[in-house]
Amino acid sequence: MKKLIYSIALCGSLTVVPTISEAALGDMTLRQGMNHPDVKALQNVLKQKGHFSGNTTTNHFGSITRSAVINFQRANGLSADGVVGPNTYRALLGNSGQASTTSSSATLSRTLRVGSTGADVQKLQQLLKNKGHFSGNTTQYFGSITKSAVMNFQRANGLSVDGIAGPATFRALQGGGTSSAPSTSVSSTTLRLGMSGSAVTSVQKVLINKGYLKASATGYFGSLTRTAVINFQRANGLSADGVVGPATQRALNSNTSQSAVGGVSTVSSASQLISYGKRFMGTPYVWGGSAPGGFDCSGFLNYVYRNGAGVSIPRTVAQIYQQGTRVSSPQVGDIVFFETYQPGASHAGIYIGNGQFLHSSSSKGVGIDSLSNSYWSKRYLGAKRYL
Repeated sequence: MKKLIYSIALCGSLTVVPTISEAALGDMTLRQGMNHPDVKALQNVLKQKGHFSGNTTTNHFGSITRSAVINFQRANGLSADGVVGPNTYRALLGNSGQASTTSSSATLSRTLRVGSTGADVQKLQQLLKNKGHFSGNTTQYFGSITKSAVMNFQRANGLSVDGIAGPATFRALQGGGTSSAPSTSVSSTTLRLGMSGSAVTSVQKVLINKGYLKASATGYFGSLTRTAVINFQRANGLSADGVVGPATQRALNSNTSQSAVGGVSTVSSASQLISYGKRFMGTPYVWGGSAPGGFDCSGFLNYVYRNGAGVSIPRTVAQIYQQGTRVSSPQVGDIVFFETYQPGASHAGIYIGNGQFLHSSSSKGVGIDSLSNSYWSKRYLGAKRYL
């Protein structure tokens, strides 16, 4: 029991910022001891610049990675603390990062695919961006967003749609390849989960204007956009499959289509949130974890609220408890708080109804417990509403 309390206490006081994405590199601070896919991407960039000497790249930020970061920081006039913050990211993924050895300028001649790194990737992204297929910030890492952009370009230009930038794709990009048509209206292309580009941005803007999407237009068709499309389709008597085909496009472009009354209802958002959160049942507890590979308690809340309901909440339990709307009795989707090792909130979960809550605990990872449990009932503080 002492071990459980100690781990929960740590998650309540942790100050780690949210997970980064390929479209927002540099928002997450990486340091020794962390485990995350972005660590592997970091190692690949360090390796490409000649600073990482490990035989293989991994998700673990250990002493070898720290030494490589320090060497890179020294070579680029940065504070050599071995911590990868915004300044180090800008140097690593920008054009200013100095390699340990001089190399010839890169040309767009090699085949690029998911996992590739280097200046070639950034040039590829810029070409895709010029043609309206890539909407994020350009980096030197080829991730899922870049792959989707390549596939959209290939599809628009009659190429083999494999998401791999080979000779034929490069010739089309550097030649007269078709650009995606910039338009304020929804395009004629069928859009679905996983796609990206300006056409997706247009759909998102319409969904936002009509009150179905409570998030910013990113150009990436994720789970939030799909749910917004489904809600729009249901409200307008369409087949609710979450795919933006011809019928949905016509309705979106029509001034007579039904807007959401007061936006997406709290009940719908809460149901969506719980359904999304339950996907991660059994995910192990990881101190400082904020991604599906492992969560601490507040990392789990942040990930599920952000990706399951499009709601941004503070990172630590104490901060989450300070904000939000206090409620006397929790409803589905509310956050319930517990006092575990010192006065104040240090653990929290999502109330799912029937006296139960979904959370990430050190004893069993993501799972469901009861508020009437002898341990939790004695430590219950109250509930806050964020939906």
